Amino acid sequence: MNIEHKFKQSEFEKDFFTEKLILKNNSFLPEILILGTFNPKLSSNKADFFYVINFFWTAFKNIFTENRIVYHNERLQSCPYDPSLSEILDLCKTLKLSFSDLILSVFDYNDNVVQDSKRGKEYLIYNNVEYNPISDKDLEKIASIKKVNWNTDNIIDYLRLNPNIKKIYFTRNANNCWLTQLKKISASFPNLQIIKNLYTISTRRSLASTNRNI
Repeated sequence: MNIEHKFKQSEFEKDFFTEKLILKNNSFLPEILILGTFNPKLSSNKADFFYVINFFWTAFKNIFTENRIVYHNERLQSCPYDPSLSEILDLCKTLKLSFSDLILSVFDYNDNVVQDSKRGKEYLIYNNVEYNPISDKDLEKIASIKKVNWNTDNIIDYLRLNPNIKKIYFTRNANNCWLTQLKKISASFPNLQIIKNLYTISTRRSLASTNRNI
């Protein structure tokens, strides 16, 4: 069983779409690529866009729309969702943002993978080992058995066609298998700035970034 990324090929409103897991819109040239890990296509995954199951877009609305702290909750804790998807896409256009993740899918179509749900989460069982496909640590374990389909080559192709992108923000600590993939990108674009550890997205720490050479 192959578990694909939820937004591998998707269409959103306002002419936004994903192609090979890369967010695109033909009406503007992106200048920043925000790069994450994986967002699996599972029934328990309620995400309607990139990085919505945390404080990322709440913080962006506070900073770029309200210019003050108004919203304190994770986006999906509000009903209706706040900010709305329409507001999120407006911010993408205003800030010239593009999004992608490093993993297209995990496991192969002929792999005997069993899905199991407990405590409101879905797990994948392969060779009697349980994996949480939302956990970066478990994704590293899946990568160690060579069951990750990386999106790195597609991202490199996209960057070649979009030289206006000058910075990549990676949303977690760049170590282990993640560092290997970032080094591939860096080797193709030595002048491209890759900023690591964009917190509050997956780690929910204070908003900060760490920029070190890869």
